[in-house]
Amino acid sequence: MFDARYFKWKGRWSVKFLPEKPNGFAVYLLSGQDRTVEDSSSIWETHPEKKIVLEHLLNNGYTVFTSDLHPHHWGNEAACAHSEQLIHFLLKSEIINKRIHVFAEGWGAVLAIKLLARKHVNIRSMLFFNPCIYLESYYDLEKQNRLYYKKIKNELSTAYGTKPERINRQWVRQISQPPLKEMWPPLFLIHRVNERHYPLPAHSRKLEQELLQKGQSVQLKLFSSTRPFHSLSEPTVMFYQKHEQIL
Repeated sequence: MFDARYFKWKGRWSVKFLPEKPNGFAVYLLSGQDRTVEDSSSIWETHPEKKIVLEHLLNNGYTVFTSDLHPHHWGNEAACAHSEQLIHFLLKSEIINKRIHVFAEGWGAVLAIKLLARKHVNIRSMLFFNPCIYLESYYDLEKQNRLYYKKIKNELSTAYGTKPERINRQWVRQISQPPLKEMWPPLFLIHRVNERHYPLPAHSRKLEQELLQKGQSVQLKLFSSTRPFHSLSEPTVMFYQKHEQIL
C-alpha cells in the first residue's frame, strides 16, 4: 500500500509517492520522455514495468517523487531550477534525509548530471538506465537523418532560446559536457547492449572510463535485449542501500 499525492508545482504536475513504512530516504525519478505526470496519473503507475520498479522502491520504504518537466527540456535552466525547487519543497514537507537518490533514464540523465552543479541540491547516489550522457553523440546520430536532425535542432532551439542555425556540434557539447573535474556521488550505470538511441560505447562505457580515470565511484552493468525493465528493481534498491550507511 502507498499514498500517491498529485499536485501542481510551479505550473507543472508533480506527484509524490509515500510508502507505508518510510525509511527516511527519497528517490527523484527523471524519465527520458515527456508528459510523465498529469493531474491524476503518472507513467510510473500506468506503465506495468515501471509500476513494478516503483512499488519495489515503496515496499522498501523510499519516498518517491517526480514531475512533468518542460517538454524536450534537454537539461535546460528551467528544468534544473524546477527540479531544485521541487526537491526543496519535498524536504520541507516530508521527513526525509536531505541527500537524495536519483533514478534517471534516457535523456533524463542530461538533467541529472546538470543537477550536480547546483549548490543547493545534495545527491547521495545516482542510477542511470540507458542514459544519454554525451548529447553531442546523440546529435551526431540524429544528423544522419534529415527529419530527425531538424527535430533535435528545433527542440534544442526551444529549450535553450537559441536560433536553430546557431546550433552545431560544438554548441551542443558546451551545454552538456559532464563536469568531470567535480566530485561525483556514487554512480551505477545499467545499459542494454543493443540500445540504439544512446549506444553503450558512446555513453555509459565512455563515462565509466572517464570517471575511473578520475578515481570516481562508478559501476557499469550490462543488460541483454530480452531482460525486462522491471528487473532493475532489485539492483536499484541494493545500490541505494549500499550508500546509506553515512547519513
